[in-house]
This record gives sequence, structure tokens and C-alpha cells, in this order.
Amino acid sequence: MKVRIFITLISFSFLSLLINGCGDNGHSSHYSGSGDDDMNFEQQALKMEQEDLVKLKQSERYESEDFSRIHEGATATKDPNEAIAMVNGEPILRLELDMILDKVKQKMGTKRLHLVEEKIIKDLVTQFVLKQFIRKENIQVDSNRIEEEINTFRENIRSNPESADKSLETLLEEQGGSIDELRVAMDISLSIDEYLNRTTSEEEMKKYFTENIGVFNSETVTASHILIDTRTIKDEKGLNKAKEDTERLKKELDNGADFAKLAEENSDCPSAKSGGELGVIARGQMVEEFEKTAFNTEVNGISEPVKTKFGYHIIKITDKQVGKDVTFEETKDNVKLALFNEKTMTLIQELNDNADVNILYKPTPYASPGGHGSMSAHGSTMYGGPGASSHGGSTGPGNPAPHAGMPMPGGSAYGGGDPHGGGSSPHGGPMSSTE
Repeated sequence: MKVRIFITLISFSFLSLLINGCGDNGHSSHYSGSGDDDMNFEQQALKMEQEDLVKLKQSERYESEDFSRIHEGATATKDPNEAIAMVNGEPILRLELDMILDKVKQKMGTKRLHLVEEKIIKDLVTQFVLKQFIRKENIQVDSNRIEEEINTFRENIRSNPESADKSLETLLEEQGGSIDELRVAMDISLSIDEYLNRTTSEEEMKKYFTENIGVFNSETVTASHILIDTRTIKDEKGLNKAKEDTERLKKELDNGADFAKLAEENSDCPSAKSGGELGVIARGQMVEEFEKTAFNTEVNGISEPVKTKFGYHIIKITDKQVGKDVTFEETKDNVKLALFNEKTMTLIQELNDNADVNILYKPTPYASPGGHGSMSAHGSTMYGGPGASSHGGSTGPGNPAPHAGMPMPGGSAYGGGDPHGGGSSPHGGPMSSTE
């Protein structure tokens, strides 16, 4: 059950309510996704609008009346059967985009639509290539299976004190989705699940288990870290300064400085307020570079600076738990969960990379110089959308639950980020692959 739920709802902020039927999953706030990919379209637009306003104030060419002028006619009636994109020779129609934009417009008006159009079209393209793949593989899912899954969502909502007074339809609407869109996403989700069941042998799962035993034997470390975030640094001078700052902090630690104090004063991670504490970390929860360093550092040891795509980390290990003896049969469900996730992320990226995509849609113009309002193609795949990841993020064992990043209209695809990684866990990592 958990496999299919993650496929369809990784975009929604109320994901845990639907999956677990419980409020607090026991993780600190540091372990909950808060990156751009975990936001719905409205939230992304509000965040990007703040960035645009800064740019607008810095632009001499900007005039206050530009917004109203350039958006004249933005809401004019368009042909719903007009192709906004061609994907492998098949059209995506405007009506599919408009159904989402109409809902977004109700909450944020028309002047900020340019902030989300590119992201929505990117998601629609990915969903479309998945539909084409499913059709090619001649996979058909019984509608009764879809309704069974949806009924489970309803039961979890009713059993959760935080959502018991709301219906599934209400929660979907709050996220910019609908029950019909959920059914479409579930159809895709179950179809991919069926394909993977067809094409994945038990021998392949056993090999995966052996090669990634640390993910399944409950081996853990208790860690803290200091992060110097480099994600917004574009120039070489700034990157060199970040590296030098990290090296300076490491020297202070080598000379006896208090780790928690330095983390609180210098770390760019939300964990800074608790002295850099990340708590207990299992294998598969971090981006590869962070994980390798953390598990290779001795108890009470402090690592050398390690670079990840998020910046420079200094890691302190305060405890280790050796993995217990486990067999494939004991962990078979979790092995399947992790392997299916990895294979799905690979499939999504391959389909996008190999697709012949031509974006025909002209985005809504807006006044910001060099901001978020342009479509772009990279190779044959649509990229764009501020905050968008490129097809999901980490694909390592235990990555954010199988099929993370399955796109759904009204929500963002590619399953999310937050400090330091893919999925809803920090540092690249996976959500729990238990249950």
C-alpha cells in the first residue's frame, strides 16, 4: 500500500495524513520536507514572487504600472483544443493546463500565473510520457483497485485527529487537486507498479539486498553537522569563501571549540538552533557523500569538510548502532520498496530524456527582468520552474519511497527536497521504507 500512495501523493503536503492516518510521525521538523518541490503551485508562486520583487526594485527599467499593462488580455478566452506542447508527436491540449490554472487563479489571481505555468507544463509533460509508456506496455488497471486505494486514503483521514473533520475531496481541493485527478494519478501509479512487478525478478531483489545490506539491517549513526550552504552562490569567489569558512570552522573545532555553539552561530541548516543535531540516521537517508562520511567517522569524531550539492558539511558522530543480522525474507517488502523506487526514478528520467518534446505554449508575460517567466528546453526534455529538481533527485537505496515524484496535476512533481536532499527527508534522503 505504501508504495502506491507515495507514487501519487508525493507532491501533497498532507501526504503523511493519507499514508499513516496519524499526526506526528516522530521526526523533528528538520526531517519534514520544506523545499520548493514540496510546495503546491500557489506556495511556490508566493515564494518566487518575493524573489521577483527584489529583482524588480533593482531594475531601472521597471515601472509600477508594468504589471497591469503587460497582463492585459491574460485572461482572454483561448481555444481549449490548442496544443500547448507536442510529446513524441502527440499533443497536450490547453484544456489540461487551464483546468489547473483556473484553480490556481482562484487563490492567487492572474498576475502571478507566470510563476507557476512553467512548472505545471513540466509536470504535464512528465505525466504524458508516463501515460504513453503505459499504453505502449499495454497495462490496464481495474478501476476497482483504484477505488480500494482511495477508500484507504479516506479511512486514514478519518482516523487522523488533524484531518478527521475534512473529506478527501476537501484536502485535495486545498492542494489544488481533485478526486478525478487523484484517480488519474492512481491509475498511472498502479500501472507503473504493475510494470515493475512484471520486470523485476526475485533474484534481482536478492542481489539488491546483498549490495545494500546497510539500508536494511538498521545500522544507524547519531549525528550533528554544520552546513555552509552554497546553493545560491554562483560566482567562484563566493564558493571559495564558503570553502575557506568551512576550513576555518574545522580548525576551531580541532583546537577545542564547542561544536554545538559553532553550529548554532554558523550553520545554514535549520538544525542550527539545536546545535546542529540531526538525531539518529539510518543508511539511505542522506545524499551519498554525506552518508559515506558520516558512517566512516568514529564515535565522538568530527569529519573533515565534505562537499555535497547543498554545500560544505562538517559532521560530528556521537553514537553508532551496528546493523543487526537480517535475512532477505525478513526484509523483502522493504527491499522491494527501495528497489522499485530506484527503478521508477530511473524510468522517469529516461522517459523524459528520450522524449521528443516541443513546447508551443507562450508563457504569460510579466515585468520582472530575467525572472521566472520563460520556457526553456534542454535537449529534448522540458526543464524549468524555479526550485524544480531535475527528475527527482537521488536514486539511491531507500530514496524517498517508491515512485517518488510521480506527477499529479495541481501538485508539484519530482518529490521534493529540503535541506540537503531529495525526498521528504533532509540531506537527500528517503522517507522511511518501513510498514
